[in-house]
Amino acid sequence: MARLKTQLFVNAASRLADSEIIPFYVLKKGDADSGALFVEVEEDSQNSILYSWSLSFEGDYEFIAISGDAAKPRYEIAEQIEREIARDADCWVVSVAGQKGLLLFSQIG
Repeated sequence: MARLKTQLFVNAASRLADSEIIPFYVLKKGDADSGALFVEVEEDSQNSILYSWSLSFEGDYEFIAISGDAAKPRYEIAEQIEREIARDADCWVVSVAGQKGLLLFSQIG
């Protein structure tokens, strides 16, 4: 499978979110071609889970919950996002509402 450019992947997910009326926000733009992608999934107004987009050994794209499987307070996720940005200034950060928002990404590529 050919590597998808991050900006194209995010743009496609944004369009899908618009069509399904799912809140979708680009919090930080990164490198258009190969920036890492982090997705904050807002479980409710207080809690979120942070996912990282990666390529599996089989060559498929997948999201891994890097904040753990259980939702955490949003301020903790915000701190984790800031640490990720400090490590990689070229990363992208997107926020979506609910697990349905995360599923948008599985419809692409």
